[in-house]
Amino acid sequence: MSFLSYAKNFQGVGEIFMRDSKRYLPFVQLLDNVMSCESEMTQAQREMVALYSSAVNSCNYCVGSHSSVLNSLGAQEDHVCSLAEGSLAQVEDRMKEMLSFAQKLAVEPGKVVKADIDTVRAAGWSEQAIEDAICVVSTFAFLNRLVDGFGLEGNDAHFDQVGGMVSQQGYSPLVKMIEQKASAAA
Repeated sequence: MSFLSYAKNFQGVGEIFMRDSKRYLPFVQLLDNVMSCESEMTQAQREMVALYSSAVNSCNYCVGSHSSVLNSLGAQEDHVCSLAEGSLAQVEDRMKEMLSFAQKLAVEPGKVVKADIDTVRAAGWSEQAIEDAICVVSTFAFLNRLVDGFGLEGNDAHFDQVGGMVSQQGYSPLVKMIEQKASAAA
């Protein structure tokens, strides 16, 4: 269901991107770069940041999508459910520090201070990894608001499809699809 009449049958965010491919292509390219670039953080760790920041933003669509990606990557289901519920109880200490920082950045960005960065650094993360996490949280702040603004809900079948694709191929198939649509519209 969507709040906008032309999007009432949209099942996923890809349909938003396809509707106005020229507008969203730069964002989709950024999403792919942020989630797929070389990083100290693994694909699963970046997906954990995406899931957790979406959970603290109460974005059920993104929680469903990224839970499915993590499940497809082989993450323990109880860990994924815990993150989806906004809990860090099942997370190892090093990642817990990164996710605590991600929560603060997602919910109270104006209150982030140098001590927050120092805490993540002291947990063993490099400054580049911290920047990578900042990029994930920032990218998903936009995406959370986009899907919630449209009123997208998704469903288990959609999430399973997205989770399987992203876990195996990353976000590049989405970029290619939007690029093709944007080129055809030119």
